[in-house]
Amino acid sequence: MSRHRKLIARISSLVIMTALAAAAASPGAGIAAPSVQGFDGSTIKIGGIGIFSSFADGDVGARARFQRFNDDKEIKGIKIEYTEWLDEKLDPTLALSAARQLVEQDGVFAIIPSFSAVMPGDYLTQKKVPWFGWAFDATYCTTSPSETSYGFGYNGCLVPDDPKRMPDNGGQLYKYVSEQSGNKKPTIAIFANDSDSGSRATATQASAYSGAGFDVVLAKGLLPPPPIGDVTPYVQELITSADGGPPDAMVCLLILDCIEIWNQLKANSYEGTFQSPLYSDLLIEPMEGSVASVTYVPADVGTPAQEQMAADFAAFADDAVINSGTSASYFAADMFITTLKQLKKKKIDITPENVQKAASKLTFEVKGLYGPTSFPDSFVRPTPSCVAIALDNGTAWETVEPYICSSKTYKVKKKFFEGS
Repeated sequence: MSRHRKLIARISSLVIMTALAAAAASPGAGIAAPSVQGFDGSTIKIGGIGIFSSFADGDVGARARFQRFNDDKEIKGIKIEYTEWLDEKLDPTLALSAARQLVEQDGVFAIIPSFSAVMPGDYLTQKKVPWFGWAFDATYCTTSPSETSYGFGYNGCLVPDDPKRMPDNGGQLYKYVSEQSGNKKPTIAIFANDSDSGSRATATQASAYSGAGFDVVLAKGLLPPPPIGDVTPYVQELITSADGGPPDAMVCLLILDCIEIWNQLKANSYEGTFQSPLYSDLLIEPMEGSVASVTYVPADVGTPAQEQMAADFAAFADDAVINSGTSASYFAADMFITTLKQLKKKKIDITPENVQKAASKLTFEVKGLYGPTSFPDSFVRPTPSCVAIALDNGTAWETVEPYICSSKTYKVKKKFFEGS
């Protein structure tokens, strides 16, 4: 009996020592404890929030990228589960409700993509839930380089609250418009929705385009939130914004509403350059004659990274379309995956806090496709600013100004915030 008790005691001691050794090794294991929000040690839960009126398919790029992550077992033993894609309808209350549903009901680890202009950043930061997306509001921004933010725009802060300088967003368009118009100081009108984010976006972008060489004749949150009925009054304001006549160029900071504005401008015989973010093969007919600002290497250039993205979309769904929104969600997902891989490489546990810390110091780049975007500097403004200009020639998108990254910045002019 005594021998039996001694044997049990030795076995118990061995079990305890093994458990202690495992616990001691866990900080460097690179796998989070099951208690971590949204990650049980093998599956990471993700959900998204967006504006369905502009981005009904906005989650497609993220889901396509996550599918490849799972299929190729990019991190052994870990898969990503996509829960749902929720509409915030440009309503702060609905955005907060959507975030709470994802966090408190679905139990997500992170929100990807975030395509909201009213992101509930305070709530998500309090819950320590990172969000990655297209930086439509100031929740992705800090006044100075910081490593405390939980919101990551794949292309950096676009709508800062109180910026001192702006990146060179308009340099490539200036090259194109000055050549097309023959004017070394071409006039330009910049417009968005009549909202806090829209007004701030036009004011900040006005400084960037002015610095690039444009004469900014209008910078305004012009249109009411969608759905919009008759756009005629807004078109009339645009085509008379340059001392009673049409400006050499216009920049539409909207999404689908840019289509109706452009069609009305053509009906009014507008011959200047019209730029929107609507880079999609599905829009070649309605956007014929316009140009698109493309924040990655345009598809007609053809690189291995472009081919990989196209293959990811095709593998996800036969009808998956690469456009400005779906590509942005693809990049947001890829930025998240890149961050996970950094944690794995350094044998750091996968937790929301560690993802936040790693992403805050990340330089995100997909060679031949996107970037680089360097954090924490990009919390203040995109560092550097990278853009190409593509022309819709009626048959296809044609790159007219190549994808270039610029480190130039321009001082913000307060007059644009004052509406003068």
